[in-house]
Amino acid sequence: MGNFRAFSLACLLACFLAGCASGGGEDVPPPSPPASAFRETGAAKEPEEAAPPAGPAKEDVLAAREDALAGMPREQAGRLAEAVKTANLWLEQEYLCNDLFGKLADPDSLYWNYFDRAGEIQIAWAYDGSLDMEAVCRAENLTEDAFYAKYGTAVSAVNRRTADDFITLMEELEASAQNEALKAELRGMAEEMELAKGHEMEHVNNVYKKLHDLDYFLLRYGPEVLDSYQSNYDTSTVCKYYGTLSFYEGA
Repeated sequence: MGNFRAFSLACLLACFLAGCASGGGEDVPPPSPPASAFRETGAAKEPEEAAPPAGPAKEDVLAAREDALAGMPREQAGRLAEAVKTANLWLEQEYLCNDLFGKLADPDSLYWNYFDRAGEIQIAWAYDGSLDMEAVCRAENLTEDAFYAKYGTAVSAVNRRTADDFITLMEELEASAQNEALKAELRGMAEEMELAKGHEMEHVNNVYKKLHDLDYFLLRYGPEVLDSYQSNYDTSTVCKYYGTLSFYEGA
């Protein structure tokens, strides 16, 4: 089980699902998770990834961006870029620091509340790190649920939007796009999120990979994003290209 962390990014999730249109500030990498004397339930390993293809060159990204945004009003293009960036950074943060995909691999995980419910939600159970849950359960003949009821503390967050709001946002952005390939990418993310509502982690992972590629290899350029990051930041995440974009097929 991983170390417990009080979650503080509810506002960022709200932007992820609502699609912020305002200009973003300075890009910052996900922070390292702090240590704590508590434990959080539901931790698991993230899904294994196959070796990704080489990312497109900067000149190819610039050309694809020009084509993708052709005919799109400047304001809508900015809203698209900001919404994709914000969503990508939230999922990236959760993937790297909070074992997002490991938690979502369990269809009953409380972390699915981020996709299902708005308002105050429970995202985990925490308990004193000095307790050995398995030993306590054996000694007191407790089930896991009974252990949490007796010794656990609910970990909560405020969630303003749901997966349905993300789907609505993708549909709105698709309607404002003029390029058919871009429309298809946005429509595909809405379809994947619809499938994710069945609590299948793979579909959230597919949304993350698409957002990542759109952000770092179409609407921005990953290697240049690193210029505003600290020198000790792991560049492999930002520079990784998952190969999900149709703009570079056959290149």
